[in-house]
Amino acid sequence: MNPLALLLPNHRASVSAFVLGIVILMAVDALRLNFGSAPVPGIVPLFAIWFVCYSLFANRRRHAGRATGLAILPLVLAILAKGVGALVGFGMQVFDAMIEFAEEQGLDTSDQVAFSEALSDPGFQPAFQAWLESDQERLMAMVQAGAWPSFIGFWAVLGVFAIWFATLQRNGSSAAQP
Repeated sequence: MNPLALLLPNHRASVSAFVLGIVILMAVDALRLNFGSAPVPGIVPLFAIWFVCYSLFANRRRHAGRATGLAILPLVLAILAKGVGALVGFGMQVFDAMIEFAEEQGLDTSDQVAFSEALSDPGFQPAFQAWLESDQERLMAMVQAGAWPSFIGFWAVLGVFAIWFATLQRNGSSAAQP
């Protein structure tokens, strides 16, 4: 196994090197989420992970004798899934915070009609926003709540593409051959 196939996009990656690289990257990303990347700003490790992902997919296609242009597709779709996952996780936290804020204002949130009327009140949104901004710890916890859903979205999409790319055969070879 060529270890450079895991890092540089101009080598060939066998199926085992490709799968090993994906697993290592996923573990590094999970460690980044759990422990942070204190000495390096947050976006730099993400760019490094994305670059190595692209390298792995390009190298896998190169090993199968295919053009590497399609190697960017899994990464682009995975980044989009990461964004959607982050928005879903954050959105759920915002909704829970909105209910908490409404209850602190004395509103009965079990009454759907009263809750809907309160949400449509023009003063509710600015008051809710000011309430959120007054507690930075709560706001940061809400943002962090989107981290794991974004992780799951990113790696689920890459996993689907990894299965596809791992089954690629060399051009001109039969899929039935070992």
